[in-house]
Amino acid sequence: MTALQILTVFLNAGVLVAIAALAGSLAERYYLAQRNLESQRRDFSDLQAFRDLIFQSVGSGLIAVNPEGRITAFNRAAESITGVPEREALGQPWEALFGREVDLAEVRTSVASPSAQSPRYEIRVRRHDGQEVPVGISFWSLRSGGGEAVGLIGVCQDLSSIKRMELHVRQADRLATIGRLSANIAHEIRNPLASLSGAIEALVKELPQDPTRDRLVEIVLRESERLNRIIRDFLEYARPAPMARHEVNLADLLEEVVLLVEHRSVPVPLKVIREYGESLPARVDSQQLRQAIWNLCINAVQAMPDGGELRVGARFLPGEGSRRLQLWVGDTGHGIADTDLPHIFEPFFSTKAEGSGIGLALVYRVAQDHGGHVEVRSAPSAGATFTLTLPSTDGAV
Repeated sequence: MTALQILTVFLNAGVLVAIAALAGSLAERYYLAQRNLESQRRDFSDLQAFRDLIFQSVGSGLIAVNPEGRITAFNRAAESITGVPEREALGQPWEALFGREVDLAEVRTSVASPSAQSPRYEIRVRRHDGQEVPVGISFWSLRSGGGEAVGLIGVCQDLSSIKRMELHVRQADRLATIGRLSANIAHEIRNPLASLSGAIEALVKELPQDPTRDRLVEIVLRESERLNRIIRDFLEYARPAPMARHEVNLADLLEEVVLLVEHRSVPVPLKVIREYGESLPARVDSQQLRQAIWNLCINAVQAMPDGGELRVGARFLPGEGSRRLQLWVGDTGHGIADTDLPHIFEPFFSTKAEGSGIGLALVYRVAQDHGGHVEVRSAPSAGATFTLTLPSTDGAV
């Protein structure tokens, strides 16, 4: 073999080695590129899933609309508000779901600049079940990565609870106005009523005895006193005195009320059961609480025209931290009808022919003023038990 042939062989071998090395390098680079591409694909998939999760989980309804006005994205909150599933909403014109109250062309003009936001719209959306839902909607421009407008994104909220709250506030304002007016009228009626009763009593003393007239005068005076009592109860409810908490022994307060009940003209036999100890220190408005317990006791006695058991009790509820106080008044009377239970604490609601409907409303207000609540358990012909639960104040109730 000549030197030239040997050189040629070496050169060919070198070329083959170089090609093999280059091929290996390219293969390694391709493998690394594939790995990087797969990693980026997974990252992109995770980012897209994260975006979809946020889009679907946000509490407000999100609706994307393309330049032609067709819906391209629709999250779960939007489904809940409109009652339309996502699969049915996608591709639908905006007007098919939300009507023509919002002009999308006007919205696009108002959000033409990147940072602009459209005015807030309030519309009513009619669901498939016929229900109309008040909805508030705001829009933003939906833009591509290059800043080009590619549609709109609408953010909507169901305003049903807000509208109900606004209605309740308006009703409360009206009731408060009526209450103030009624209190003023009641106060003005009370003065001439007292003068009228006094004048009748004075006239009777000047006239000779007459059984018929005396009977009529007795009726007038009795009804005047009943009217005065109703007005007094109403004014106590409509114009409550400011809370004046002080330390008292609730056992003594309950005993005073029970003794007054026992010495009234009550049905016989009436058995009074005391379910409280000798010491119940608490910080309460004793005047208001005494009136509430008195009202409950009188109602209980009136519910037992043929006699029965009146139970009056109190105790501290066990528990960690501050203690709570529970007071109850129960009877074995005719009970409260199921249809009446939701209304018994409403002002002026009464099942008694001569009832003012103020007594239990005052009990409810006293419990609320003390930061507590009142509950009732009753069944027809099985009696009723009213329970007041009051929170503690500065370590004492």
